[in-house]
Amino acid sequence: MNRWILAGALILSTTAAAAAGGTVKTKTPAQAVAALVRFAPPKGWSVVEYANAGGADPVLRFENLSDAVQIRLFGAPGSDYPTEKDFLAGPAATERGAAASDAGTAVVAGKKLALRRRRFSIEVSDPHHPSSGKSLMGTEVFCVLPLKDGRFAVLAYRRESPVPDLRQKGEKAWEAFLKTVRPKGR
Repeated sequence: MNRWILAGALILSTTAAAAAGGTVKTKTPAQAVAALVRFAPPKGWSVVEYANAGGADPVLRFENLSDAVQIRLFGAPGSDYPTEKDFLAGPAATERGAAASDAGTAVVAGKKLALRRRRFSIEVSDPHHPSSGKSLMGTEVFCVLPLKDGRFAVLAYRRESPVPDLRQKGEKAWEAFLKTVRPKGR
């Protein structure tokens, strides 16, 4: 019976919103990112999109084997990181509680942005061997791009493998990606 009450309430709220001239569409994470940032994704990489913080923090991620280039948006109401300072002090930007290290600079949309590097644990397990106690570590290089309305984008390149890419295919794709990024509405 409760199921029918819930279904009826949902129909009534959808009908009321439509009657008021509103729509009941929510943006996908890709649409939310595209509304604030223009870019050319790495060619041939697969796309993954999701959102954290109940949808307030959309993520658009391009993957190729162990490499990923991603855009994460923060600063919206309900965001896990309301400000850049909150983000840089939080677990998404630190390495086991320590600040990420300096990794130089990059020019993005005509602005010189600080690059930061951090390592993160990679969960790889083999049920046939006991754990050595040491975590395998991947690396992430990221920068923070201010957007309109106090929001900001975190642009990142992640290598989810402890083995370096000697050809640097992922790093080259990341550098090419950064050259195409432009905030909308500025």
